[in-house]
Amino acid sequence: MKNSVVNSAIKRPAPRALFRLAALMLLGTGAAWASDDAPQGGSSSNCEPTEQQQEMLSLVNEARSQTRQCGNQSFDSVVPLTWSCKLHAAAKAHSEDMAENEYFSHTSPEGVSIEQRVEEQDYVWRAVGENIAAGHMSATAAVDGWLESPGHCSNIMNGAFTQMGMANADNPESRYTTYWTQALGQPR
Repeated sequence: MKNSVVNSAIKRPAPRALFRLAALMLLGTGAAWASDDAPQGGSSSNCEPTEQQQEMLSLVNEARSQTRQCGNQSFDSVVPLTWSCKLHAAAKAHSEDMAENEYFSHTSPEGVSIEQRVEEQDYVWRAVGENIAAGHMSATAAVDGWLESPGHCSNIMNGAFTQMGMANADNPESRYTTYWTQALGQPR
């Protein structure tokens, strides 16, 4: 089955793993300026990436270090991404929401999008994007799937993005069991 890149929920029988993509290259407007990426009232050491998060960041940065073909588009290597506590918090909220409410979309049932999720974390952005996946059991499988999909691969290779956060959430009772969110951004 071909990877899907639409934003509506899938209502047909699901394959083992699914992917979705939303990439936005917008100028941030009107949000308050943040002095750093630390969570409000805390230090950046409060959100050191876990082993799994570090694994995904390393896999993504390894991909970004090489010239890559994403569908019909060629990409030169780009600088590595750094970890962002605020993008992690936005990704975590979305993965947990998808798992808890059993949906698979970039937009929550309440209409909340990636832009709103990162702004809720006080992330003042110049560029923001998101990759999501469902059904994968490891960070390696999720990244491999994204790199095989032209739109997701383009997101990963986009030089406008300088930071990343990611999270996954499980719900063994849900259709896909594991939900992954990778939030990509460039702060203002």
